[in-house]
Amino acid sequence: MEPTEKVSTHVVDAAIRVDVGLLDKLMMLVGELVLARNQILQHSQSHEDSGFLGAVQQLNLLTTELQTSVMKTRMQPIGNVLSKFPRIVRDLSVACGKQVRVEIDGQETELDKTLIEAIRDPLTHLIRNAVDHGIEPPAVRKAQGKSEEGRLKLVAFHEGGKVIVEISDDGGGIDETKVRDKALKANLITAEVAARMTRQDLLRLIFVPGFSTADRVTQFSGRGVGMDVVRTNLERIGGTVDVESTPGQGTTIRTKIPLTLAIIPALIVASGGERYAIPQVNLLELVWLDAEHAQHGIERLHGVPVYRLRGKLLPLVFLDEQLQLAVLRKEGDELNIVVLQADERPFGLVVDAIRDTEEIVVKPLQKQLKGIAAFSGAAIMGDGRVALVLDPVGLAQRASVISGARCRALGEQEISTGPTEIESHALLLFAPTAGGRMAVPLAHVARLEEVPRSRLELLGERLVMQYRGEILPIIDISAELAALAVRSSPFDPGPASPSDLVSVVVYDSGAERIGLIVGAILDIVNDPLAVRALANRDGVLFTAVVHDQVTEFVDVAALIEATKPHHLQPTN
Repeated sequence: MEPTEKVSTHVVDAAIRVDVGLLDKLMMLVGELVLARNQILQHSQSHEDSGFLGAVQQLNLLTTELQTSVMKTRMQPIGNVLSKFPRIVRDLSVACGKQVRVEIDGQETELDKTLIEAIRDPLTHLIRNAVDHGIEPPAVRKAQGKSEEGRLKLVAFHEGGKVIVEISDDGGGIDETKVRDKALKANLITAEVAARMTRQDLLRLIFVPGFSTADRVTQFSGRGVGMDVVRTNLERIGGTVDVESTPGQGTTIRTKIPLTLAIIPALIVASGGERYAIPQVNLLELVWLDAEHAQHGIERLHGVPVYRLRGKLLPLVFLDEQLQLAVLRKEGDELNIVVLQADERPFGLVVDAIRDTEEIVVKPLQKQLKGIAAFSGAAIMGDGRVALVLDPVGLAQRASVISGARCRALGEQEISTGPTEIESHALLLFAPTAGGRMAVPLAHVARLEEVPRSRLELLGERLVMQYRGEILPIIDISAELAALAVRSSPFDPGPASPSDLVSVVVYDSGAERIGLIVGAILDIVNDPLAVRALANRDGVLFTAVVHDQVTEFVDVAALIEATKPHHLQPTN
C-alpha cells in the first residue's frame, strides 16, 4: 500500500499582486470575446443543427462566467478611498477651528477600479464642503444644545445594481431661503421661477455652476466652483448626486455610482432606420400603445406631448425628432415607449421598434463626438455594425424634459388634475382562465410573466414553479375559486391555458410571494371604485364597477390560506 500524501498545513498567501495593465488587457480581451459571442449567437438563430446550437449555448455560458470572473478581478473595496478621508477631515477641522468625528461604514463595498479613481476627487470635495460649510464651530453648537464635536458619517452600500455613497453631517443644514436669495442675487433664476420652485428644487441649486452659499471666499470654499464639478464628474461615469437637508439638523449628500463601465446590459432599440443601445440601469418599464390609444392617449400640455401612465403625466421624447433622423412613423401607427429615469425624473422615449436585450462592450467616443450630450459611448453589435449608446440624462436635457419650467408645469398639472392615491386605486385587470373580469392592487404585483407549461410542477398537493432561485407556489385562480365553491379537497391544477404558455402574475403581499395563473392580462388602470357591492362567493373581497364593467376583486389571502395543506384535507 502506497503511503498517503501528507497535506501541507502551512499558511499560504491567498492573494497575489498583478499589474493593472495586465488586468486592463485581460478585460479588453474578454470584451472582444463577448462581441464574438454575440455575433455567434446572432448567426445561430438561422441554424437548426442541435449539436451546433448546444455548443453555442455552452460557449455562451462559459463566456458569461469568464466575464463575471474577470470583472471581479477589477473590483476593489471602496474603503481604499474612504480610508484616506479621516486624515483630511482631521487636518481641515483643525484649520477651521472645529471638532469633527468621522464614522465610516461599508468599506468592504466593491467598485470597479476605474470608478474608484474617478470618484476620489468628487468625494473629497463633498467631505471638505461638509466640514467647512455644514458643521458649525464648537461655540455655536454648544449654544444650540448640540455636542461641541460634530459628526460626519460616510456610508457605502449596494442598491439596485449601483453603489450608493452617503455623506451625512449633523451640522446646521441648508436654509432654502438663503439658497433662493443667493441664486436671485447671482441672476441664476428669476423671481417668477423661484416662486414656483419646491424646497427640493431650491436645494438642488447648489449644483448650479457659479453658485455658492459662502459669505466670504476662503482657501477652502466660496469661489463658486466645486459642487457643479462634482455633479458633472459623477454624471460622466453614469452616476448621480442629490441632496437632502433639514435646517438645524444636518445635510445628506447621496451619490449613485454604477458598479462598472466596461460591459453593461442594454436594451437595443431602433429609430429612423438606426439602432441604439440604452443602459438597463436607466430603464423603468416598456409601454406599447395600439393605434387607438396612440391617437387618443397622447395629450399636449404647454406644447409638450405627454401620456397619462397610471394617473401620472409622463413627458414624451421622440428619438427620431431629437436626433433629426428620418421619421418613419405615420399618424395612427402604434407607439413603443421606453420609460427611462433621468435625474430622478421619469420620461418616455418613443422609438420605432424595441429589438432585444444583450450585454454590450461600451467603447469611448472620439473627441469629435464627446460634446454631444445625447450619447455616452458606442458598442459593436453582433453583425459588426456600430450602435451608439444613448445617455438618458443628456437626452432629457437636450429635450428640456428635466429643465426648469417644463418639469414644474408638468408637476403642477399632475397635482391639479391627476388622481391622488386616496381618490384613485392603481389596479391590474385580468381575465381568469374560466372567463370573466377580475382585479388585484397593482402595488402588490411584482412581475408579469409568461412561462412554458412544462415549468409548472406538483409538489405534494401544491402547484409550484422554480422562479429566480426560489420555489414559487402557484394558484390557478379559476380552479381555486371553483374548489372553494364546492368545498372540494385536494386541489387539481388541471390545464392552466389552452396554449403552451401560461400567464402568471407574481403577487407579493409583503409576507408571502405567490404566482397567480390567469387567462389574459387586460389592462393597468386607475379607478376611484365609486360603485361597490358585496362579494357573492368565497375568494372574492368585493365587486366594483371599473371602467364601466363589473369586476371582481380577488381575495388573494383567502386563496393562499385555502391552498395550505391543512385546508386540503377532506372535511367531515
